[in-house]
Amino acid sequence: MIKKLILATLAGSVVQYLLGWLIYGLLLANFMNSHTTHYEGLMKDMNTGSFMILVFLSGLVMSFLITFIFQRWAKFEKPLMGLTGGMLLGFLLALSYDLYFLASMNISSVGAMIVDIIANTIVVGIVGAVIACVLGFKSKAVPAQ
Repeated sequence: MIKKLILATLAGSVVQYLLGWLIYGLLLANFMNSHTTHYEGLMKDMNTGSFMILVFLSGLVMSFLITFIFQRWAKFEKPLMGLTGGMLLGFLLALSYDLYFLASMNISSVGAMIVDIIANTIVVGIVGAVIACVLGFKSKAVPAQ
């Protein structure tokens, strides 16, 4: 049980890191940049090791949350279950923090918020599918000799 929790969390973290790089680092980078209010000191240097480590740790925490919910309460062990559960979690979490940021800061536009919610829904859905696959993987028993 603990082994699957750890493996599913790590698998989800790696997928989340790679999808985050692909979607936010490549596909949406220009869009998000053009819809962000820039001021001195807002963005940190993204080419440092500490940036990469912290981004990975962020995904590790999210993947642990998803894995814990799927394993302990939801019993999601099939990719489609994980996809839909992950999409729901991703949507609600992104909606929650994006609405808070929209209400409290002059940092981005409503359009960027909508795109961020859609992107998070997709990313966390895929991460959820991967986590459910790992949780559903049946270990083969070694026959006694």
